[in-house]
Amino acid sequence: MRIILVNPPSTVPMVRDMAGGLGFTSSSPVSSLPPLEFAWMAATLQRKGHEVKIIDPDVCGYGLAAVYENLAEYKPEAVVCAVSLPTLYKDCSFLAGIRKYCAGRIIAKTSISYQPVLKEILQKSAADICVYGECELNIGELILGSSRAGAVWLENGEITSGGDSIIQDLDSLPLPARGLLSNDKYAYSLLGIGTTTMQTSRGCPFPCAYYCAYPLSQGRLWRRRTPEHVLREIEDIVVNHGITKILFRDATFTMDKERASAICDLIISRKIKIQWWCETRVDCLDESLMRKMKAAGCAGMNIGVESGDSEVMETQAKIGMTFGKLKAIREAARALGLRLHFLLMVGLPQETKRSIYETYKLITELKPETIGVTIVTPYPGTPLYHEAKRKGYIETENWADFGGHNPVMHTAGLTAGDLSFARRSLNSIFYYLQRPGLASRFKAVMLILRLKLWALK
Repeated sequence: MRIILVNPPSTVPMVRDMAGGLGFTSSSPVSSLPPLEFAWMAATLQRKGHEVKIIDPDVCGYGLAAVYENLAEYKPEAVVCAVSLPTLYKDCSFLAGIRKYCAGRIIAKTSISYQPVLKEILQKSAADICVYGECELNIGELILGSSRAGAVWLENGEITSGGDSIIQDLDSLPLPARGLLSNDKYAYSLLGIGTTTMQTSRGCPFPCAYYCAYPLSQGRLWRRRTPEHVLREIEDIVVNHGITKILFRDATFTMDKERASAICDLIISRKIKIQWWCETRVDCLDESLMRKMKAAGCAGMNIGVESGDSEVMETQAKIGMTFGKLKAIREAARALGLRLHFLLMVGLPQETKRSIYETYKLITELKPETIGVTIVTPYPGTPLYHEAKRKGYIETENWADFGGHNPVMHTAGLTAGDLSFARRSLNSIFYYLQRPGLASRFKAVMLILRLKLWALK
């Protein structure tokens, strides 16, 4: 069969791979990550003798007309199309327009698992089925209709499910078909152009599942690839595709410190020259492991911090982390020359205006190289979403606003306007503190004063 795997063109800067695969919008196109899930699917389909094409319009500069033109020229017998939460309406509209170019099976693929939203996708897209599970190994059967594991569909207007689909043995995954991607066009803001992605584990058992999208889309059970299987893909990336920058997309790359250390040992022993970045937690790190990571090519890490309020940090944001642990890791990273990117958010239910000011103080004391500040987003299906619904906190369920930067809920202590102000203030203060010159320093001081006065109200 001729099969197309396609990302709909985006009208706003969009990284579909982030937020657990639900999608993450940005005010600027700083990152464009490859559709790794499609590359895995393509590899499986090629093994079965299918002819596969991946279309990723945003990196190829394709608009809607160009994508439809590609579809018309290729004449696919099946299409798998991505649907992200913040672009759900436009993605579904795009999907509905595919029918005239494909008489065969049309599948919507999403990381959303909340059934009311899945039903909405099916209704708006007119797709034959919507796949939400891990389908890299059974995508061929889903296309042929011989399996519906990990998929939902409509029967007489009601949603019906084929049950969950989870890959227990991640070593059974093939090498992603990176030859179908425009590898030189992908980028990550902290590594630069020519970055590819890898995923060496899935799932996350930590209490952050209260608000985090990763356990929602990947489950609470942590599953990992063996170091040897990871190395095989790294060598393929470097030798066969000439790529030397890798962003590991694991929710917690160093969940098992011994496994992470073994991966580093293999990279070092094979003398593979790569530059890489990962995301993890401070309670899954130590100085010895960080030293080995640096020797293996690690340039830096994304660290989930969330809040500078120690009580919020330790009871709701990052249970298991303390300011003391964070400070120790920060000092070790600085000594080793590893960059840290603090992942921060504003708007957890326990936070107050004073909490936001404490977050500012944490930033200025620990001085991470970069930060990313988002507004708490109650992703549909998380415990936070259900709590916010019950308490009347949610202000809109327009999914276009669920990209991580818009206030879609308030809390008992913070209005939606407060959340926008807090995010804007923290980002602006950090920006001006990094810039040289008296003018920037003056702007930072004025913003700090304004934030302090706001926090004391």
